[in-house]
Amino acid sequence: MRSLASLFIAPSPEKIAAKELQDMRLALFQAERRLLEAQMQVDYYRDMVGFLEEVATAGVEQVVDKRRASEAAAAEQAEAAASHTTPVPSQTATQPSRIAPGLTTVPIVPSAA
Repeated sequence: MRSLASLFIAPSPEKIAAKELQDMRLALFQAERRLLEAQMQVDYYRDMVGFLEEVATAGVEQVVDKRRASEAAAAEQAEAAASHTTPVPSQTATQPSRIAPGLTTVPIVPSAA
């Protein structure tokens, strides 16, 4: 009976506003997501253009050697930074390797419903 009455009675402005608010929030979320994806695409193409320009001017071998050297230097810096940090407590040291250090797992508590 209630659904039949809703066909003849127009919804209140508050109900219309609540539905439109939900729709606008969804549209905003989708627009923000498209914006982030577009920014990622721009970064990708900038990196590719820079890489190809470097290969065209310097040659493949020099570019690869330079990138390997920078990767090795970054790995050495990461190792040096890791050795200067505080030691990991024994509790976190026994955690499986799939858990990232510094993150904790939040237990799921079943609801009372």
